[in-house]
Amino acid sequence: MYIDSYIIENLLINYIIISCTSILTKNFNSRKQKFLGSILGTIYSVAYIYPPLKILFTVPAKFIFIIIITLISFQYKSKKEYIRILLMFYLVNIFISGSTYFIIYFTGISHLKISFLIACAYFSCKLLQYIYRDIKTIKHLKDFTKTITISLLNSSCKCEALLDSGNFLKDPISKSDVIIVKSSILKELLPKVELNYNYEDVSVEKVDEIINDLDDDLSARVRLIPYKHAGSSQANMILGFKVDYLEIDERKFGNVIIGISNFKDEEYGAILNPSILL
Repeated sequence: MYIDSYIIENLLINYIIISCTSILTKNFNSRKQKFLGSILGTIYSVAYIYPPLKILFTVPAKFIFIIIITLISFQYKSKKEYIRILLMFYLVNIFISGSTYFIIYFTGISHLKISFLIACAYFSCKLLQYIYRDIKTIKHLKDFTKTITISLLNSSCKCEALLDSGNFLKDPISKSDVIIVKSSILKELLPKVELNYNYEDVSVEKVDEIINDLDDDLSARVRLIPYKHAGSSQANMILGFKVDYLEIDERKFGNVIIGISNFKDEEYGAILNPSILL
């Protein structure tokens, strides 16, 4: 394998590993951070082919390099969060390396191309995401409540939310998670929206009417989410708004949509999609 191919292969696989770790830990990191971490990992890999640098591949040296790569590639607010990221990064490396070698052994291919190795790493990453998601889903099967803060255009409101294992509603276009919020909770966030309307099945005409009464910033956040009641084959529509973020347990989650509902329950004001916490 030529040195340039070796560098490209390691650069892309390192990027996949860092991206996978970021997804599993729900850690926001920029492309710049991912590329910096990938470049550092590639430099370390290139050093492997030079025998005089074998001291860099002792156990202490490897551990130090893993720490440096994770410090560069990820953002964290506490030591506990960093240790969680570090352990996940290590496990992702082990899983992707092991599954890639298994695929190579299973297929019996002896002359490997860069594209094949990268494809193996990518599919291993996807497989790990599905496995991890299922494990986390099982962990959160029991319903419980969370205090959530919804932020939208410099306004916010707080309420108790029921974590419902039966609610996995998503926006079909953006794949953003959707939480159902009681209309009365949203008076401060949506002062110009008629909240006494029955939003269990909103029509397109009603959505157009609502958008016409909103300013440009808020109207750009409007979403129309299709959903079905349990045991019903009829599809309904619910009015939604993409929020700035949702805060739960001092963690902020982006790419979340709130769906307006008129459900009546005095104990909680929202129905939380458990996949947000996965």
